[in-house]
Amino acid sequence: MFRNSKISVFSLIMAVLILGACDTSDDNNPSPVPDARDKFVGEWSVNNEVCGKSKYLVNISKDPSNSSQVLIHNFAFSNAGEADTAIVAGSSVVVYQQINSEGWQIQGSGQYKTDETIEWTYSLLISGSLENCSCTYVQQ
Repeated sequence: MFRNSKISVFSLIMAVLILGACDTSDDNNPSPVPDARDKFVGEWSVNNEVCGKSKYLVNISKDPSNSSQVLIHNFAFSNAGEADTAIVAGSSVVVYQQINSEGWQIQGSGQYKTDETIEWTYSLLISGSLENCSCTYVQQ
């Protein structure tokens, strides 16, 4: 009988140690999967505009209602009252066809580069006039 209690105590100690070893939390990284949107978030200076726009600033923020989506303020220098939406997947960002609050039809995609820029190609349909554009976003 004494032998069975030793085995029970030993089993209980081993179970506690094994369960304690399964803790995979990391205090320095609360999310085990990084958010792909992080590299896109911030203020960007737009250069090399092909569509005749002057240099301007764009702000990209995370969409709190969609974990894959970002909000782009001032996309294509539209000065729209509401942000345009884009989906982030890895190093790509896609603005699916949408009508912004200025009434422009917009769509395009960008690629995040290792030099902390985003290379964009996109199209704008403004009052029946189609423009195909490209530009580079440089993080501020």
